[in-house]
Amino acid sequence: MTVFVRDLSKEEGNRLVRIARKGADPVQVRRALLILASAQKMKVPEISRLYHISGENIRHTIHRFNVEGMDSLKPRYCGGRPQTFTAEQRAKITELAQIPPQSAGYPFTNWSLSKLKQAVEDRHIVSSISLETLRVILNEAKITYQNTKTWKASNDPEFESKKNESKSSTRILQKTGV
Repeated sequence: MTVFVRDLSKEEGNRLVRIARKGADPVQVRRALLILASAQKMKVPEISRLYHISGENIRHTIHRFNVEGMDSLKPRYCGGRPQTFTAEQRAKITELAQIPPQSAGYPFTNWSLSKLKQAVEDRHIVSSISLETLRVILNEAKITYQNTKTWKASNDPEFESKKNESKSSTRILQKTGV
């Protein structure tokens, strides 16, 4: 019995091509390629020879796509190690990440992962946490951050006016062509 993917909508076809060409997740790219090959009426043994994937795996991918659609491309990770930190600890970490460091008693203007890690450990929210786990917790909470590149700070009371004055004089020079 020959198995083929169902007829694709134009939108599905375009998304599959985009994933196959520019996808970042290799699992999704491979699955998109299998679905596209089946949509071109390639038989399972031909796809198997082309991509060096078992026929059983290809059939499973096609059946799953026919039932679930585009969601079937995403890997289903299950099992594995239980989470190290409780929901309460994660909530405290995300709460701390949203507080400006100066309000929390730290002498800097923005959190970096390493500074946030140190603050979380100093406040005994957790005894130890890796930067990658911290990054994952922040991503799950949809908290974004940017690495600080440069900043200007001074004890001079006239600093703001001098800084703004230097910006405006630069603009004037750019307009006059100097």
